[in-house]
Amino acid sequence: MANLLIPVTLDRSNRKKDKSVSLTFITQLEQTSEEFMKIDSLLNDSGVLYFKSNGNLTKEEINALDDVEIEVEGKTKSQRLRNVLYILNKQNKDIDFHTFYADEMERIIEHFKGKLKKD
Repeated sequence: MANLLIPVTLDRSNRKKDKSVSLTFITQLEQTSEEFMKIDSLLNDSGVLYFKSNGNLTKEEINALDDVEIEVEGKTKSQRLRNVLYILNKQNKDIDFHTFYADEMERIIEHFKGKLKKD
């Protein structure tokens, strides 16, 4: 489990189509190549962000945060599939989303039913 503790400034936030929020932080100090490699190694990882405004964490706070077992769930696979289908339908603007979703889910179900062994 990798931890990252860097003084940052919250630079921007943007609401996404699925109502999640994209956050952009800028480091307050220059980062060495090694520090940047650590940041880069965490790309696409899920985690928890704790942002403390105008202050530093004490050693005790850092240790307490490191000791906490946090379960990060994110979106379920079905939620991700529904979001992708929603965006696909919006891009194509073919039909009402509920009809599109029902048709696509039925197509996916039939695809996998076709793979089942017949006894």
